[in-house]
Amino acid sequence: MSEMPTHEGYDQPTVLWRMKRTNGLVSHAVVDVRSSRAVVTWFVNQRPLGSRDFNDWASALNWCNQLRAQNWSAGWRLVSEYDDLPSGLAPS
Repeated sequence: MSEMPTHEGYDQPTVLWRMKRTNGLVSHAVVDVRSSRAVVTWFVNQRPLGSRDFNDWASALNWCNQLRAQNWSAGWRLVSEYDDLPSGLAPS
């Protein structure tokens, strides 16, 4: 009989926010787990601009919220994760 996996929980990279500017630029931040550490990577137009390691999720999320606030003050605005979907596919 095969063994059941012992890990329970979600362990995939997760998009924390998406933002855009009126000039067409788009940005997003992703948090992931690597070697039991939280890693935030941020992107502009699908290109990674940088990443930062944290000892815990709380620190990673706090820093990512600060980055989002900084972007907001520079003219970026939050967008829905469904903005890229063809009409009719986004949930109502």
